[in-house]
Amino acid sequence: MNTLPLPPHSPVARPQPVLATGSPFVGRVGELEQIRRVLSSRQGPRGVLVAGPAGIGKSRLLHEARALAPRRQLVSLHPRADATVSGHDTGRRPSPAARVLADLVRATGRDPACAWLLSIDDADLLGSAVWPLVYEAARHPAGKVLLSVTGDGQPLPPEIQALWSDHALVRMDLQPLDATTVKELTDSLLEDGLGQTSAARLAQLCAGNPRLLREVTRTAVEQRLLVRSEGCWHFLHERLPVPPSVLELVDPRLQQLGPVGQEVLELVALAGEPLLAAIERFCDAEQLEELEQRDLLRTVDGSPAGCGEPRVRITHPLVRYALSCGLPPLRRRRRLRDWLAAHGGPAEMMRHDDCLRLAEWHLDALERPPRALLDRAVEQSLREQVLPSAIRLTKAGWQHYPGEDTAELHARALTAGAEFAQLTEFVATVHSSAPQYARALERAEARALLLQARYAELDAVLPLLPEGEQDYYRMAARYFQGRFGEAHARAEALRRNGPDVHALEAGLIMMGSLCHMGLPDQALCLYRTLRSELDRTPGGPAKFHADSLEELHASALHYCGRFDEAEQIYWREYAQAVENHHVRIDAQRGLALGHLLHDRGNIEGALKCFTFTSSYRVGWRQWHVKAGIHAALAISSLPLDRRVADRLPDDLTADEAGHCAMFLAVVRARRHHERGETALAERVLHDAVARALEDAAHADAAIGLHECARLSLPTPAPPATELHLEGAFLQTRAAYAEAYAAREPKLMGRVARAFAEMGAGLFAAEAYAELARFHQRCGGVKAATAATARARELLRDCGPVDTPPLRFLGRSALLSDRERLIAGLAARGLPDKEIAGQLCLSVRTVSNTLYRVYQKVGAVNRRDLRVLMTQRDGG
Repeated sequence: MNTLPLPPHSPVARPQPVLATGSPFVGRVGELEQIRRVLSSRQGPRGVLVAGPAGIGKSRLLHEARALAPRRQLVSLHPRADATVSGHDTGRRPSPAARVLADLVRATGRDPACAWLLSIDDADLLGSAVWPLVYEAARHPAGKVLLSVTGDGQPLPPEIQALWSDHALVRMDLQPLDATTVKELTDSLLEDGLGQTSAARLAQLCAGNPRLLREVTRTAVEQRLLVRSEGCWHFLHERLPVPPSVLELVDPRLQQLGPVGQEVLELVALAGEPLLAAIERFCDAEQLEELEQRDLLRTVDGSPAGCGEPRVRITHPLVRYALSCGLPPLRRRRRLRDWLAAHGGPAEMMRHDDCLRLAEWHLDALERPPRALLDRAVEQSLREQVLPSAIRLTKAGWQHYPGEDTAELHARALTAGAEFAQLTEFVATVHSSAPQYARALERAEARALLLQARYAELDAVLPLLPEGEQDYYRMAARYFQGRFGEAHARAEALRRNGPDVHALEAGLIMMGSLCHMGLPDQALCLYRTLRSELDRTPGGPAKFHADSLEELHASALHYCGRFDEAEQIYWREYAQAVENHHVRIDAQRGLALGHLLHDRGNIEGALKCFTFTSSYRVGWRQWHVKAGIHAALAISSLPLDRRVADRLPDDLTADEAGHCAMFLAVVRARRHHERGETALAERVLHDAVARALEDAAHADAAIGLHECARLSLPTPAPPATELHLEGAFLQTRAAYAEAYAAREPKLMGRVARAFAEMGAGLFAAEAYAELARFHQRCGGVKAATAATARARELLRDCGPVDTPPLRFLGRSALLSDRERLIAGLAARGLPDKEIAGQLCLSVRTVSNTLYRVYQKVGAVNRRDLRVLMTQRDGG
């Protein structure tokens, strides 16, 4: 057989991205619940009318809603598909929809009690002859109706208005997905996820339209516009693709406009949200009113306070995207020159702080931005943490205006965006092609080493920096390494004697260190000092520090036990970071929020914060490690049937965990405990507490002591009373360990009430469960029953959870600590011989212990134990 010879150097096939199957249903939980109530009610509205522009998610909502009525006979119509298949039948024969509806009306006439659900997607495409049948079906008492219609500013058909206006249907107008939901959706579109910078660009341009998100991603896959790097996929080019499916929807709307209308829309798309006064220079009021009547333009207030000058925005996200991404460079150049000519140059726009958009417009049009404009745009992008734009603009600054300042700014932007591979390449380029500017990159290189946790290499390069810079990096390194006492001392000295440029960051390190040291009250006092300093110097580069200050403010409130105040700040800062597309900052804020949700007992909510964003995989090393540890911590608190894969490496060391070393020890101890290796679990936690005390981390030590008690392990010396702790939350965690060691019901009762009052529902439920056991052993059956009931009440707000103190709740008061441990291992399926080997007991002892457990809790076998272990109801 003859075969074709292979080429001498066959290229290795580049890996190709794969679209994820079954993207999650996100962002419509409230709408779905409203539909469920309508479908389950016997009185009231006969159904729901879902309206909204194309691509907003109407079809997906209807698809999900159908599953809410499994006992109803489903009749589903798709007029758009029927029209495509039939070729828009001329009416000589009934349409498929008409035949189905006629059959439904006849069936309901024969059996009036038959329950059915009529679902019609794109109901506005139904012919007028069919609507009487729909109206008759909607009025039937045994049926329910779900309709979706596309409303792009055009009035609804009168038949639909009639159904809605006489209250037969509840109308639901879908809005674009919010920024948090968009981020969650973009991270799920591709297997292995979309890189943080690409996800932010996609989310920003698609403006909450789920169809557009999916279509752009699908087009990028088909056109091979994605490249894999650092475990994620990234867009190859600055401009994203424009899917043909989007153009098919947009072109008919634009073709109805004259040349002036198209020009105005193009200008608005390229300028973002320009001032209304600026757009009025290109057209008269009647032309603007026509665009407004067509629902193509609308005026908005662009200021946060709602009192700024009116701006103009393209209404429909598909039109906005097609024009902003689809115009070729030469067309962009012409529009840019028209815009500049109308304003007499960029000076006026710079006064209105449109520098960022205008500079990027120059780059999209293949023109060099003026130096003054580019400098202002770079400053704005770094100040507001718009990192994708900052990287792009600083790269242009280096290319067009090479110098020490532009080299340092580009390196700084790459470091902030965690683009360390690009930074290494850029540093090598500067050293080879412009060595006279290489000295300006030393600080960026040092910061990159710090953020990659390469501390030994950092120590080697620090002597190249000025003394004040050396102090700054040593301070930050000690904090990330978990050496909080030293970090606090260095930060205090830096604020007192160091350069003013690092005073704010030194204050932030001091606040974080004080929280870990168990002194959150002092952290709150320092917060007020730093807040007043920032208020005296608003704006500028301090803006990012102001956002971080609020996060640390919430952390101090969290450690003080003021959970409600802390959660309000966490949610606000997290939502702002996501909505403003602050890459990596959103991940940092999400981790802090997840930590509080975990301590509240919302384990699944916390796990979502720890895992859903790709920023953890390609961001700073410290946040990557922190996210992995906290995700493992949350997973270990879930029931077995709710757990997902734990990706935390087994060989991760305490030194690598750094400031999260105590939480890593908790994860390790829980793993040992679940395998019955109680001696190893005890050693891990005792060593972690000793290390925390050496580093002055008394808050971390309190966490370790609390965890020992939660796992029914002896607490190490010194006892909890020797810890120096401020704040009700930390003091209560230490008091739990003290109460458990002393088996003191009164102290455990105070602990349980304190946890419950501050909002730590899971910890409170565990304390009440232990209190029930204490009362039961003392013969206080009535008090034990009351404590168990209170634990169950608290757990109703926690969601699915499984921790050792809660196992066999209501029955565990009858079990000793050893019996609970053996029962838990048996419930997980371990045979008696394996349990005996792990606990260093005889098989006979294990078998006898299990027999006693069965008698006490009313189980017959291991399967019963598994059910009873996490059962919350019953006595």
